[in-house]
Amino acid sequence: MIFLHDFRDLRGESTETLSHTFNNAFSDYIVPMHLTPSILEQKMKAENLRREWSVGAFNGNDLGAFILHGANHDTHPTVLYNGGTGVTPAYRGQHLIQKMYHQFIPRYQQAGIRKILLEVITSNLPAIKAYTNSGFHKLRTFHCYKGTVAVTATNPDVTIREAARPDWNLLSTFMDMEPAWSNNAASIEREYPVTTTWEAQLDGQTVGYITVHKDSRRIRNIGVHPGFRRRGIASTLLQHVSAALDGPMSIINIDEKNPEISAFLEKSGLGHYLSQYEMGIEI
Repeated sequence: MIFLHDFRDLRGESTETLSHTFNNAFSDYIVPMHLTPSILEQKMKAENLRREWSVGAFNGNDLGAFILHGANHDTHPTVLYNGGTGVTPAYRGQHLIQKMYHQFIPRYQQAGIRKILLEVITSNLPAIKAYTNSGFHKLRTFHCYKGTVAVTATNPDVTIREAARPDWNLLSTFMDMEPAWSNNAASIEREYPVTTTWEAQLDGQTVGYITVHKDSRRIRNIGVHPGFRRRGIASTLLQHVSAALDGPMSIINIDEKNPEISAFLEKSGLGHYLSQYEMGIEI
């Protein structure tokens, strides 16, 4: 086995190299994943994954492991988000995740970073151990759902329109939970127009919304005005988008502390398929 000790950021790596290494590292992952360069570029744009904040472990020019970090601000970030960590099979068993964080956390501290966040599948025990050994701790438990929408009751008085420029100051007041990084308003805005928001109108006002990544049919966010709930608005939104995009849908990272959202999704035909921990470290 060749042991890696050369850790540096990813500013010199092309998207093609990153996607190739990503797919190699995730070839035997719990959930099958394969990212083309264009899909990876889309992910990097949405999650603001930045090469200068990301880390690689190298054997010469061969990228053997990586941590892709997003930043909450382009010039003076205080929070990083781990949007993907992978170690290729040839270099496993070297505690590379801990080593990369051990080397780079002091640099992040000097640069003004105060927190790092990530999500990890609850059954991925080796990864959880690696993150825990790096100083991360569990913050929240998220549930993920997918399936074919089967809505029976909708509200005929609701009008649905596609919103080119959603008012997130308004729509955020409809949320019952703090969204995970990839589902928050900033990520949604960066992902436009691949991700689109539809708004529900009733009695002349906006009373609900749903935001969906159109290619993958993954729901980024859904919410209803607290004063208009139990009136079939969320069901109408879900049915409308399901018909428009024509295929099974998914949604990830529903906080377990919001069981009413989970119950609505399951009633609408989206079954639970895995759970994740949100983990974080203060630095």
